[in-house]
Amino acid sequence: MRLLFSLALLAIPALPAGAEPLAVPRSGKTLVEIINATMGTLPNAMDALSDKLPGGLHPTADAPPQIVRSMPFVTRDGFRVSAFEARGIDEGGDIPIVRFTSIQLEQRPCFQRSGLDEAFHAAESETVLPAAPSMLPNRYVVMQMPWGRLSFGTSQESGGCVIAIVGDATGGIPGLRMPLPLPQRTTVPGMPDLRRTWPMSVGAYE
Repeated sequence: MRLLFSLALLAIPALPAGAEPLAVPRSGKTLVEIINATMGTLPNAMDALSDKLPGGLHPTADAPPQIVRSMPFVTRDGFRVSAFEARGIDEGGDIPIVRFTSIQLEQRPCFQRSGLDEAFHAAESETVLPAAPSMLPNRYVVMQMPWGRLSFGTSQESGGCVIAIVGDATGGIPGLRMPLPLPQRTTVPGMPDLRRTWPMSVGAYE
């Protein structure tokens, strides 16, 4: 019996080094292509954005219904997205309009802050939040795009690796400014559960 079990194990093909389990959704787009296809189209209808992401966008129990998120997925160029979050606004139509989106990105593999100029050609500035905890984004490169502001956040712990990407097309409209996204639980092997390391305010969405 043990011999049969051992033979069965040998018959199971090993995953190549660095390969993701089949259960992890994979996008056919690179990270930059996803940013351009989602944030680059803001403001946009929520269902249109949902169609651009693996598994779509769905409400979660810890957020109001107008805030929807994706499941964790891996981009075509190997970057690990813990969650893509979109915040819809009722503007009088049948479908909520999204003007604020964010990506929670794992820092391994590293999406280099130094490569932003090559990927996105836009005027940029820098915002520093010196009081932020070491694991939270405390330094943002803010690019002014035709549709709004595209921001890339790094933390003291992530160094030059971007861990937060925010697309803001609210245009300063009163009442549309929203808090930054909370870290989401992830089931992707190798991704840490950031909820255990990032401070989370009980009233973050109030």
